[in-house]
Amino acid sequence: MDIDFLKDLFKEREVKIMGQDEEYKTYSVVIPIVYDGEYKILFEVRSHKLKFQPGDISLPGGKVEEGESPKEAALRELMEELGISEDSFEYIGQFDTLVTYHGRIIYVFTVFLKELNFNLSTDEVEEIFQVPIKYFKENTPDMYFAIIKANFEKEIKYKKMNNRLLSYRSPIYFYEYSGRIIWGITAKIIYNFIKQMFK
Repeated sequence: MDIDFLKDLFKEREVKIMGQDEEYKTYSVVIPIVYDGEYKILFEVRSHKLKFQPGDISLPGGKVEEGESPKEAALRELMEELGISEDSFEYIGQFDTLVTYHGRIIYVFTVFLKELNFNLSTDEVEEIFQVPIKYFKENTPDMYFAIIKANFEKEIKYKKMNNRLLSYRSPIYFYEYSGRIIWGITAKIIYNFIKQMFK
C-alpha cells in the first residue's frame, strides 16, 4: 500500500454511513401532500393487526427491500398502503435522511397526491386523515427528553469499560391535533420538514 493507492480509493469511493450494511435497518417513508381547500399532509393510522406499534400514527412507508432504491421502496409502499397507481401522484423530491439511536436509517421523500380516492390496505392501514400544513407552521410540538442507557448485552472481558458507556438524551416530539397524537419519528420528520419549509 502507498499514498497513491489511498488517493485512488478516496477518489472513487461513495460516502456511506459507517456500519450501514451491518448495523442499520433501512426504511423509506413518504410525506404525502394533498390539496383540499388548503394544503395538508396525509397521515395513516397503523392497523391493529400489525405487531409493531399498532394504532400509532405514521407516514406511508416501510423497509427497503433488497435490490430496490430508497425512493423505489417509498413509492412502492405509498401505492401499496393507499391502494393508488403511479398516475395518482406527482413525485416532488427527497428530504433529509434520519438516522435513529436504535439502528434505523430512514429516507424521506415527498409527493403531491393528485387524487383522493384510496383503496387502503387494511392489513397495514386502519384509517387515514389529513392535517393542514398551517397547523404545523403555527404550532411547535411538545418535546420531552428520553434517557437512553447503554449496556452490554452480556458480560465482557474488558471490565474497566463497564462504567464508560454513556447514556443518551433523545428528544421525543409530540403534536396533538383533533384528539390524535402524532409523535416519535413521524413527529420528528414533520417538525424538520416544516422548519425547512418556513425557515
